[in-house]
Amino acid sequence: MISVSRTSIKSQGYFSPVVVKYASNHQEKLKDLVLLDLPDPLRASDKALTSSGPYKMKEDDAMVYRRPYLTSGSVGFALNAISRVMKKEPKKYVEETCTILMDKSWKVQTIVCWGQRDCWLNYGGVEDFCKDSNHKLIELPMAGHHVKEDCGEKLGQIIFGVFSKRR
Repeated sequence: MISVSRTSIKSQGYFSPVVVKYASNHQEKLKDLVLLDLPDPLRASDKALTSSGPYKMKEDDAMVYRRPYLTSGSVGFALNAISRVMKKEPKKYVEETCTILMDKSWKVQTIVCWGQRDCWLNYGGVEDFCKDSNHKLIELPMAGHHVKEDCGEKLGQIIFGVFSKRR
């Protein structure tokens, strides 16, 4: 039997509140938590990606991202379930996530990666939140809301550095 003592998690988008909630109940299992593309419950559709804006893509390219949702119902059902729940009370989930991450009993090293060119989510308060909660904020000046698409290689290096540093 293989035993894994502690692990690291990178979370993005709609799954961040779920991961933070899990982590709060299992801190002893985690070394690090990296959060990016924090959830925006108002933009569950990919319409914004195919219509206009900084991430506009061709329909053929969008189909590559849609394929898992179209070929396996489980992926789509999971996203729909999370979207439905968060749309009911997104403010509640954001507040609960912040409360968990600000709690003095939080022991997991947490890093927030933020694209400074994010035109969908407001930066206001992120720096203060990270400072007050003693979480590390990594700002990516050339990235927007989708930091993994804008600065994938740089983000990969950051995550690799975080995860490998604690081995």
